[in-house]
Amino acid sequence: MLEELREAAARRWAQRLAEPCFLVGTATCGRAAGALQTAQAMREEGARVIEVGCLGHCYAEPLVVARISGLPPLLYGNVTPAAGR
Repeated sequence: MLEELREAAARRWAQRLAEPCFLVGTATCGRAAGALQTAQAMREEGARVIEVGCLGHCYAEPLVVARISGLPPLLYGNVTPAAGR
């Protein structure tokens, strides 16, 4: 039963990441640095955003990972709502 749930979750996650998207770290440190505002600004520009937990580099928050199928993910730091405008 647990293995079936794990496999189903892995398939759903793979489907979500098959399309270009941006992962925004919205753990406590990211939120304190403005990650929620960054994610909202990206959505307003038409980006597909997935909020995720800690990305491990608190000093560089807000962090955004650009995921495009077939390419390695790119991690950007200090991404503010104004950075993309």
